[in-house]
Amino acid sequence: MLAIFMTFNLWVARMQAGPAALAVHTQLPSQTPDSGFPVWVSPSLIRVGKTDAPGSASSITLSSARGETVDAQVIVHAPASGLTHVNLSASALTGPGGASIAASNVTLYREYYLTVTGTSNYGGGSNPPLGSGTYPEPLIPFNDPETGLALCGADAAIKACNAAVGAGQNQPYWIDISVPRGPRNTPPGTYTGNISIIATQGSVTIPVTLTVWTFELPAQPSELSVWSLWPPAAGNSVTTLARALMRNKVMSWGDVTANASTNVTRFGLNRFALNGLYFVGIKCDGSYSTIPRTSQINAAVANLRPDLPLDIYVADELNGCPNAYPALKTVGTNVHAANRSVKTIMTINAPDPNLYNEGDGRSAIDHWVLLDSVQQWPSLPFTGPGDLWSYTSCNTGRGNAPEWLIDYPPINERVQAGFLNWTQGATGILYYRSDGWTAGNTIGSWGNVDTAACGNGLASPGDGIFLYPPGPIASTESAPGVRLKAIRDGVQDYEYAQILKNLGQVAFANSVLQPIARSWSNWSHDPNALEGARLQLGRKLNQLCPP
Repeated sequence: MLAIFMTFNLWVARMQAGPAALAVHTQLPSQTPDSGFPVWVSPSLIRVGKTDAPGSASSITLSSARGETVDAQVIVHAPASGLTHVNLSASALTGPGGASIAASNVTLYREYYLTVTGTSNYGGGSNPPLGSGTYPEPLIPFNDPETGLALCGADAAIKACNAAVGAGQNQPYWIDISVPRGPRNTPPGTYTGNISIIATQGSVTIPVTLTVWTFELPAQPSELSVWSLWPPAAGNSVTTLARALMRNKVMSWGDVTANASTNVTRFGLNRFALNGLYFVGIKCDGSYSTIPRTSQINAAVANLRPDLPLDIYVADELNGCPNAYPALKTVGTNVHAANRSVKTIMTINAPDPNLYNEGDGRSAIDHWVLLDSVQQWPSLPFTGPGDLWSYTSCNTGRGNAPEWLIDYPPINERVQAGFLNWTQGATGILYYRSDGWTAGNTIGSWGNVDTAACGNGLASPGDGIFLYPPGPIASTESAPGVRLKAIRDGVQDYEYAQILKNLGQVAFANSVLQPIARSWSNWSHDPNALEGARLQLGRKLNQLCPP
């Protein structure tokens, strides 16, 4: 899967100088008289370098729908003497009428810095990489995401707790706040609490204010997704890989059938792949691994809940491959004749009209997954059969489209999964792998993400790596990265636009989103513009939806 596969400090300074995407109080960094060290707040779309000057934001102010996870960063800056035993904790958030969002709904991570070789083979367009450098990316959890148990006492190579911060350096922490569902559980209004930072040298308290809006995101995302088209790496299982992805609103290529029903209710699973049962693998020369018969498809889906959308991935990047047409048409016919609906998925540069009409009015391909960087997106609205998805890779194409490598700002992930997919008529998003680790389930995979999945020895830092091995943190699940959180936030952004569409407000949504997400080569790189658009959509929904 070859293709599925300014300076940094100046950029950060410019973003911090603009109107904050995360609403904050602008005053001196929090520093109590006895703390001895500055602490400040940064929006989640800003990567903070190890030695960046302290910012001015001293409190967190967020807005959220119910069923949404919102985020921010707290950065600890060490004085000349350094810091030792730095730890974070979160209080519950108290809201209207005594309502409360429990402290367990606030997930804390310590950010881990990686040094990478910058992306090579840049296409020379409007979206250049930031280049070689050190970036915060993997997120070390304080607690095991599955068991909830603290990881501090574990025998682990790296831990979130008791961190030491060198003189003059920064240590960012990631804060996720997941807002419970149901207006009785979480009535709209203002909720307040705090984040506490404690070190041997003192302590600091960061106030948190969260406005919960009147509307709620659906448990199952409207935007479909396929992640990780490979077997899990050592240290993962199919189940743990799927779980780590679903916690961040994206769905794995496949999980075991027995987990499907539980994953719908627990994680919002919105589609299930049959590829774990039948790997099709059609190639450009027309050969394939298997083409399941309709009876086999019927047998495969018999034990899956009837309301769960099903699909099967049939081929990868068959651009200009007429020898593959017979096999593609056969698998499409077999799948579409099944007792319940199953969709076919294929990655390609542009929809292929040779596969459109199969006698039943359907295309052999239901989900056309298009590589955005080659800029062959069809004219909108798309009138062909099936629907459009987008995907990216380390193929930078003309250098204009979003790229998901570590030396690009995280707005690249978020805008594609969210507002760009929406304006370009894409209903799904795909990426080829999440755990393409360079040194297996070891600390070496945390420190070396300079991969070359695009071939020819090209540097592509973080390509195929959105999760980090669980062994070094003694967790039951792989750890997420900052880029996966940006994808999660983009899926939630998409939902705002989808809810507005459901309420007959497409014109309003487009009026807000078109200026910042006009095309794959013309989109805003400004985090403040993106956050401002989300705020406009949220305020509109807050007016339209009853409490």
